[in-house]
Amino acid sequence: MSEGKHNGKVISFINMKGGVGKTTLTKEIGFRLANSLNYKVLLIDIDPQINLTQSIFKRFGFAQSKDLANKSNIEENSDNNLKITEASIQNVLEGNISLSNPTDLDKAIFNIPNTNLSIIPGEFGLEFLTRNLNSSNLENGIYNFIDDNNLKDQFDYILIDCPPTYSSYTIAALKPSNYYVVPVKPEAYSMLGVDMLEKVVDETKKTNKVYFKDKDLKNLGIIITNVKAKEKEKPGILNLINDIENSRILKENGIRVFKNHFLHNSSLQSDMSYLIDTSNAEKYSKPNLVKLTEEFVSYTREDTK
Repeated sequence: MSEGKHNGKVISFINMKGGVGKTTLTKEIGFRLANSLNYKVLLIDIDPQINLTQSIFKRFGFAQSKDLANKSNIEENSDNNLKITEASIQNVLEGNISLSNPTDLDKAIFNIPNTNLSIIPGEFGLEFLTRNLNSSNLENGIYNFIDDNNLKDQFDYILIDCPPTYSSYTIAALKPSNYYVVPVKPEAYSMLGVDMLEKVVDETKKTNKVYFKDKDLKNLGIIITNVKAKEKEKPGILNLINDIENSRILKENGIRVFKNHFLHNSSLQSDMSYLIDTSNAEKYSKPNLVKLTEEFVSYTREDTK
């Protein structure tokens, strides 16, 4: 593991449209950064669907409770070996209420043994569990937790998996972020979610100026997802991709499109514990992830804010 201060970047993976590969990109880029590139990486799951948490926990054999583990089929038949962690995004958000009783790191961050990867796990039913928190507590929770614990000095990358809807959780993710990445599938009306997102980001920056006084919040770029390697040259797909790359919304907002698309891989849908970086997908997926992650890293190094 790398030592010393890391000058970490906080990056939200977000789109106002669901089903675009947001969680998969967060997991796959985050794991490659930690596993093969030796960066210290913290994943934060603030999507109430907790798919990122379930995937990471199933891969490494952990859970937040035996009940949830069994529902997720994690070590379903080996309760004696089940490893439970109390770490949770709920503790981060609730710990923001009291300055005199902040959340302990081990109740928020779970460090996966023998890796450079850590996670603040999502919480199933988060909307219900945090119903008594006011919007200020929710929206400031992650920012304050990162700042209070100097997490940017401890991690190279802090990647946040956001919900696909506008809510206090969206604001909570954007406030501490230096960048946001927008996954987009090549389909009709795909840019509507991007247009709405840009308006959300503008409004967030205008109404929370103090949080962006010493840092900017920049769109790192659009990543076109779910492109099938054998179909990427077909006229229909090419036209859809061309429509995205030449979209008025992108031109008006100066938003780039990543040169590398994220290729479709059926194993990502069929196996929750699957990770491209440790797979044998040498023909398409692994080389694709290598190039995409290199491009991702290069864009985060364009400035030092």
